[in-house]
Amino acid sequence: MTDKELKLILNSIEIIVDSRENENFLIMEFFNKQRIPYTIEKLDTGDYSCIVNPVMEIGFEGADFTDLVAIERKASITELSGNIAQERERFCRELQRAKDSNMDFTILVEDGSFKDIIEHKYRTNLNEKSFIASLLTFKYRYGISIEFIPKKYAGAWIYRHLYYYARNYFKERAG
Repeated sequence: MTDKELKLILNSIEIIVDSRENENFLIMEFFNKQRIPYTIEKLDTGDYSCIVNPVMEIGFEGADFTDLVAIERKASITELSGNIAQERERFCRELQRAKDSNMDFTILVEDGSFKDIIEHKYRTNLNEKSFIASLLTFKYRYGISIEFIPKKYAGAWIYRHLYYYARNYFKERAG
């Protein structure tokens, strides 16, 4: 695969947004302003993934990454702490699904930080040590990554994360 072909392929990336995803106005606004194609449909795991559409002029038939990479967005550390404290079983099932399918799975937390957890700047009763212990246990048990991203940059981060996942996928296979 030439660099020109790779560029054509990556220019046909389309973000898949889970149909149950809520309160993502800034992300959708970013996609629209940047003319990043997206489709809203149900994802089995995560809130965002991608496909790469066919590029007929080079004979590329397209690729579906929805079983390979996913981003689970949390609008705040309060939402994440609530998932851990009140919805832990459901949350762990989703993490286990990602692990079982060898998925590259990232939890994106908007407008929060490790410091905010330590200083208990969230609105649940989950104590700080349990919160941190849970996140690190999930990281190692399920092989996930956790990223704290300012809300205004979440759309850009999602796009670039998925773009570079696809880029590296194709480069590794091109040899």
